[in-house]
Amino acid sequence: MINSSFQDVGVNPDAAARNLMQRAHNQDGVPEILLGVFFLAMAGLMWLQVAFQPGSFEYLASVVGLMVLILPVGAFLPWLIRMVRRRYLIEKVGYVELKPANRKRLAVVVGIAFVVGAAAAFAAWRGAFPPASWILAGTGIFGGAIVAVAGRLPRFIVGGVIGAVVGCVAGLDRLTLALGFTLVYGVMGLLSLISGCVVLLLFLRKRDEAGA
Repeated sequence: MINSSFQDVGVNPDAAARNLMQRAHNQDGVPEILLGVFFLAMAGLMWLQVAFQPGSFEYLASVVGLMVLILPVGAFLPWLIRMVRRRYLIEKVGYVELKPANRKRLAVVVGIAFVVGAAAAFAAWRGAFPPASWILAGTGIFGGAIVAVAGRLPRFIVGGVIGAVVGCVAGLDRLTLALGFTLVYGVMGLLSLISGCVVLLLFLRKRDEAGA
């Protein structure tokens, strides 16, 4: 009966269920806050490569820190989201199941990454622009696209567009990779952190008013 009602209004029940899960996953802003902290940490580590000479202790620490931070983030971030919710928000949010990984979408993302990387390598080989310019622009566009597609909410789309613009501007200004990545990750991290904090405060306020 429920399926037929979905079909009558032209809505795919599977798509509707995914959208509801997506909204539930992002209703408290926790994923955005943690992702913002991650990007800001990346920006801070990249800034060490701008402020200090190669071979210095700070420069080497930034390289090691980036390796330690990037490699486990795919498995660590979902666990951290669950831990924060269970520790601080379980009474207000309840249990929220994380979305399962979409293998087809992951394959598309990997394919796009390969195309962007190949295009950047070809352009660098032809000498059209310095390699750093293409890498920065590609990172901004690709990262912004991932944010917009993964979030599928207006605030994620806006953040993705801003990230893409910042990456392109950094590339056109021909900044060094370290300075460009500091700018791109810093802006995306700050946007994500601010957005997540605003969403969390509004969510808690709404829950408090509903429980009053």
